[in-house]
Amino acid sequence: HEFDDDDRSAEIEEDPPFNVKEEDAYLTVPQLVWKYGYEIEIHEVQTEDGYLLDLYRISGRRAASGQPALRPYRNAPIFLMHSLLSSCADWVLMGPGRGLGYLLADAGFDVWMGNARGTRYSRKHIHLDPDRSGEFWNFSWHEIGLYDVRALIDHVLNVTGAARLHYGGFSQGTMVLFVLLSERPEYNTKLIDMQAISPSVYMYRLEGQIVRTFVQLADPLVAALDTIGRREILPNLRFIAPLVKIVCADSNVTACRELLYDVAGKNPPQVDDRMVRIFLGHFPAGASLRQLHHFSQIIRTARFAKYSPLRFAENGVPSFSPAPLYNLTRATIPVVVYYGLNDHVVNFRDALQLADEVPNLAAVHQIADRRFTHSDFILAKNSARLLNSILLQELNQYDGATGSASVNVTHWRV
Repeated sequence: HEFDDDDRSAEIEEDPPFNVKEEDAYLTVPQLVWKYGYEIEIHEVQTEDGYLLDLYRISGRRAASGQPALRPYRNAPIFLMHSLLSSCADWVLMGPGRGLGYLLADAGFDVWMGNARGTRYSRKHIHLDPDRSGEFWNFSWHEIGLYDVRALIDHVLNVTGAARLHYGGFSQGTMVLFVLLSERPEYNTKLIDMQAISPSVYMYRLEGQIVRTFVQLADPLVAALDTIGRREILPNLRFIAPLVKIVCADSNVTACRELLYDVAGKNPPQVDDRMVRIFLGHFPAGASLRQLHHFSQIIRTARFAKYSPLRFAENGVPSFSPAPLYNLTRATIPVVVYYGLNDHVVNFRDALQLADEVPNLAAVHQIADRRFTHSDFILAKNSARLLNSILLQELNQYDGATGSASVNVTHWRV
């Protein structure tokens, strides 16, 4: 989609200014949550294959929040899973009154936020050293779905005593649940619903030139990096936040904006420069080389399939064989899909293709701002109203509360 700078769809009333500080770029997620007056618990969860994952629980407000202290009252907890190269910071960076993690806690939900293996908060294993062992990094998002999500869901249910939970995922956080349900369909009985925010199951229509270039060069690039032992990609480094503060200062933020626009989509009215700097203090948060390679395969082939390791012909040229598809029909829980028309990562047609294929589609929500991009789902000035308020209404329906969402819902057949 091409949009003119004076596109009327951008003239949506904005939420109040962000109540966040530049220092937020330097804080960890637990420090952020505590700073803004909310209870935070840190749980460490061990997966079946030995990875140690940080799982954070926002169990209510403290008096320090400036509002009456609040404890969850809902019968079912909600588990949130983040996007590629990110962490559970996805859910809290925008601060109270905006970030989905805080809004859910304010609404009385027991909020649990997972961190995938290889990210800054889950860079641990019972035997393997991530700095010395290449074996630590031998995973893609397949293992994140099959092992991490399974262990995290089980831990939440064990601690809370709940029989089932709500699931909310953004981008990669959605596809890993489909992996789990395809491989272990019995987990449908542990879930109430899935809130699928910009679901990255089909991505072959993506528009960002930087990502497309990586996809085209992925096989030889992965082979070269693997040969020299570079299996960790874009870890979270301490010097990034100070560097971003200089490079992306208000007087010189154009380059940072243009990078964001190419990867995620262009929507200047929704971008807050300070929010971008805070975000870049937390992103990237680390991933494995195989994880990105797996993404390149499903983009290039237009197939939601398992990982296919590189093989080399006699002339040394890397190649791969098509891998088995994941079975989306095994995901029988109600699925609610949210998408933006200007999302460069998950094109709206890709999101709607997924919506057509899941067996229990509950609702499809097109974000009202027609210029809404991939990054807008977690960073936009008015995402609290355009996305999060609608998601809360959806959850209310599943928790037996009254009220239903009123949104612009458009269906395409692809």
